[in-house]
Amino acid sequence: MIKKILFFLLVLFCIKSNAQHARVFANISAYLHSDFQNNSFSEFGTGLEVKVHRFLKPEVGVSYFIGSLEDYSKVDQQGNTLDLRTSKVYALNFNLTPKISLYSKEVNSGDVFIQILPRFNVSKISADRYYTVINPIKPSASVTTKETVSEWYQSFGIGLGIDIVLSDKSYDSLSVNLYYNGVNMGKALTEVNHSNSRINTDTVGMGISYYLGFEKKKN
Repeated sequence: MIKKILFFLLVLFCIKSNAQHARVFANISAYLHSDFQNNSFSEFGTGLEVKVHRFLKPEVGVSYFIGSLEDYSKVDQQGNTLDLRTSKVYALNFNLTPKISLYSKEVNSGDVFIQILPRFNVSKISADRYYTVINPIKPSASVTTKETVSEWYQSFGIGLGIDIVLSDKSYDSLSVNLYYNGVNMGKALTEVNHSNSRINTDTVGMGISYYLGFEKKKN
């Protein structure tokens, strides 16, 4: 997997050497899933976009997924909690996005353009399970054990959205995107919980990205 990450960096270097200009970006996304607390899990990311052509702006980025499953507990006939299980999952994700931007030649502040974001991912996924056996007589003597499952995962996702030009003087913009998330963290969650019901986090979400350009536009 380290070789794949180095390959991503090499691709970035090759693109940057021919790029007209570059921008950094930061983003936040939320994905819908009923098995998670608040019916969602989150992704936070940052990266670099380079302009090869007004229609082609590849990105290399790194992001972090995090989410917690709904807690599960077992109770007796009197309503006393016998045990409690909590689970969370997180992933460090390296991604390469050959972004297609349907920009016109003339760009002004307030203009809105469509963009397509196919994304190739290499992810280190980890899931933690905390299992607590409750001592009903002496709760402070309850015993909690932790179990962790980790794996590397390769995937493909895609996004579709709009990019909003923010200034006539700089290359700053704000994008709003709809994503199909290809990073499936369900296998690690299923294994760590020893569950017969498979969880799948291939789902749809919404994200916002801010792009910061360091160059000024030429008059």
